[in-house]
Amino acid sequence: MTGFGVFRVQSNDLTIEVSLRAVNGRYLETRFHSPRLYYSFESDLKKRLAAVLVRGTVDVYISRKIKASETSAKVVVNTKLANEYLKAFRKVSADLKMKESVRLEQITRMPDVIQVEEAENIQLNEAALLKKVFEGALKKIDIERQREGAALKKDLSKNLKDLQKHVVKISKLREEANKILQERFESRIKLKLTKEIANNTIDTQRISQEIVMQLEKADINEEITRLAEHLKNFEKLIEDSAVEGKKLDFYTQELLREVNTIGSKSQVAGITEAVVESKTLIERIREQVQNIE
Repeated sequence: MTGFGVFRVQSNDLTIEVSLRAVNGRYLETRFHSPRLYYSFESDLKKRLAAVLVRGTVDVYISRKIKASETSAKVVVNTKLANEYLKAFRKVSADLKMKESVRLEQITRMPDVIQVEEAENIQLNEAALLKKVFEGALKKIDIERQREGAALKKDLSKNLKDLQKHVVKISKLREEANKILQERFESRIKLKLTKEIANNTIDTQRISQEIVMQLEKADINEEITRLAEHLKNFEKLIEDSAVEGKKLDFYTQELLREVNTIGSKSQVAGITEAVVESKTLIERIREQVQNIE
């Protein structure tokens, strides 16, 4: 489920901020973007996050800012890299036959020539402070998820009701579809039995049995029954506070399977139209289900 949560705490000369950004995903994938000093904490933070979020791709951004002092930070000059930049500038100048001189400020502005490194020491109780900030961000994103979940449930319920209407329409048109199929099967079978008719040896019982068999194969009653059952189970799941997105995913696939089968069996215009509308709704439901953990 998509969501965003940010929390910041300042203690003395230290400020820690944690931002969580989650987007849809079939499984839980956590990506940390944190200072090198916090690498050792990532495993525990990941476990805590997995206890709250079940699915989705989550980017964790951790910012650590500390007021500079003589003991907390130092300036490091990469002389070797600066020399390489100088050589590159001179080569470009020679290749272009330009007499431009290279100024010191040009070199010092180049990436990584001058860097400010933080102290390697973690402050006292800094791990506890990081945990507190992380919990605050988790709480924020959880509130966002609940808000989005309520809106999502409303949309899902509407789409399910619309889908149920199409299933009812298909059910009502079933008898018409069977009648058309029966007429088609009778005509087809009689053509195959022209020799028997010519010889007056036609087996009417055989024709009846053949028609019944073909109708049973083409009848959509079983698909309609399963559709109704899947919709019923789907509704129960979205009413459950502990609903699992993977289960809804499964039922969405089953709904589409039954609707596709009905579409392949029936050639009644009304049923075909209902099938097309149903598939559109199921696709919307499938996209919505991807947001549910």
